[in-house]
Amino acid sequence: MKYSFIIPTYNNKVLLKNTLESFNYQNGKRQDYQVIVVDDGSSDGTYEYIKGINREYDLKYLFLERCADSCRARTRNYGWRNAQGEIIVFIDSDIIINRDYLTELDRCFSLSRDIMVIGNRLMLNEEVSFFDISSGEIFNKYRFDRSNYDLLEFRHFLYETTSYNSNAIICPWMQVYSCNLAIPKQWLEMVGGFDENFKFWGLEDLELGYRLYERKLQLVINYQLEVLHQYHGPRMDLVIQPDKVAGYEFNIDYFLNKHPEALRLPRKYAHKFFKGEMSSDKMLMDIGLEKKLLEFREKSDLQGFKERLMDQLSQDKIRTIVVDYVEDTDLDLWVQLLGVTTMNIVRYHPASRRIDVKRMMKYLKVEKERQIKLA
Repeated sequence: MKYSFIIPTYNNKVLLKNTLESFNYQNGKRQDYQVIVVDDGSSDGTYEYIKGINREYDLKYLFLERCADSCRARTRNYGWRNAQGEIIVFIDSDIIINRDYLTELDRCFSLSRDIMVIGNRLMLNEEVSFFDISSGEIFNKYRFDRSNYDLLEFRHFLYETTSYNSNAIICPWMQVYSCNLAIPKQWLEMVGGFDENFKFWGLEDLELGYRLYERKLQLVINYQLEVLHQYHGPRMDLVIQPDKVAGYEFNIDYFLNKHPEALRLPRKYAHKFFKGEMSSDKMLMDIGLEKKLLEFREKSDLQGFKERLMDQLSQDKIRTIVVDYVEDTDLDLWVQLLGVTTMNIVRYHPASRRIDVKRMMKYLKVEKERQIKLA
């Protein structure tokens, strides 16, 4: 079996049922994947509510009794350790996957099995009904829209100011979110999975990403592996909610004590970095670099374009920017699989994902102020 999807849940049966319904419309083959729901002690009748939802795929339901050790890390570990798939895919119980999700996973793992793959979310601002999914309407209604900033998550903005090439991002492991993440099972076994000492909200997925990154597992951003995040209240992704601050700060200290080499910043600045109060794009060393733009416009010229790009990457003291107008090849993945072996690192951007930076920064400022007031 290729893929095992691990979905942790706790008293979230309505959104979970929507999530599971979306799996019935995958373009892939039924025998290629399984879905495992790991219930972390729900008391809302989750099993009876979702029973029979899997018309087109195999579903396994696992129940963990609630206890002092209950946490997201424990729940996800229990799931992948009981999985049959060679690739473990983590999503949350409020996520809806698009029809081509398996196709996009295949696109990545057909090139290499020694990668971890992350995708983005589109943040819905209205509730999703079961009919929206069962009718197929939702798959056509929500698409990436560069002008609709309310729909985009923070990483869309980060990649615009840095790159969709993970190698060009400072601390790329900080983008490893378990809401949309695929990792080969053998690599999870190698590092032991999630650290279950992260009892509070946050960082358990980033810390796993850090350990895998340190083991030289290549991180790949697949911008086409996009999922829908169901609305369940105003979005609060730019600030830490007050009831989570103490636990999150505890997790930060635990991370820094475990990995003092990870950031090499004074602790107070490391805290700011983890809280999003220090922007990683400001830490890029672009000063003094000559910028050279390469535009990929002809699919038939892919091999020639790669050769010209490699020639440019052998030059020192330049910043190579690639804008992909084709977006129907493996170029986005190929530039990332180069790793950091070239003299300079490609800043890759798919043309359809380009965002107006000035408008973006203005939006983020206003949106963060709104979230602070709500917090």
